[in-house]
Amino acid sequence: MKQFLREYRIELVALLMALLGLFLLVERMEIRVTIFSFLRAAWRTVSGAVWTVVSAVVYRILHTTVSDMIGLALIVLAILIVLRRLRLRLQSQLQTRRTCPVCGGELRRTHRRWQDRLLSLLVPVSRYRCRNEECRWEGVGRRSHR
Repeated sequence: MKQFLREYRIELVALLMALLGLFLLVERMEIRVTIFSFLRAAWRTVSGAVWTVVSAVVYRILHTTVSDMIGLALIVLAILIVLRRLRLRLQSQLQTRRTCPVCGGELRRTHRRWQDRLLSLLVPVSRYRCRNEECRWEGVGRRSHR
């Protein structure tokens, strides 16, 4: 059953869409009025939120001094410098893994953890595990180029 659902999921979704379309053609409810009123209310909410954000940004820009702009630029520059240095340090510390650092056995890639994905924002890394049943070392290494 699982294999069937996996293989024919697109066709099943299309069938459900066709059945829903058929239902909407023969039903007697005023679904159009409900949908339009929902869309109208959603539009008012979104446009109000956008207007509030734009007003706040314009107010902040109009009331920003030169020292504020210089201070913000210095903060952004400092953050960029620290991130660049962190990336360079991580790249130099992480090796591209080919063999297990403990036993020298063959490594295989495994699923990454959320920490690995976060680290990949700075340096592309993969998680590896040793194939040797007695060792079973696991760790991250710099992702090799394909």
